[in-house]
Amino acid sequence: MSNVAVTYKGFLLTPLAAFDEGSYAAMVIVERPDHSEKASGVLGHFANPDAACRCAVEYGMAEIDRAV
Repeated sequence: MSNVAVTYKGFLLTPLAAFDEGSYAAMVIVERPDHSEKASGVLGHFANPDAACRCAVEYGMAEIDRAV
């Protein structure tokens, strides 16, 4: 799953897992249908990049669901 972009309800979610002092910081970039982008802050720290990316995608989907 690491850093694989996901399309959800017309939005593109790009999860990021950045190595940070022994763990992986989760973040997500949400690209809207009009191609504008919004990046989250750090969503938490995880033991591996897959867990960080899963969190980022889930967060992005929840943000889209709240906005739509």
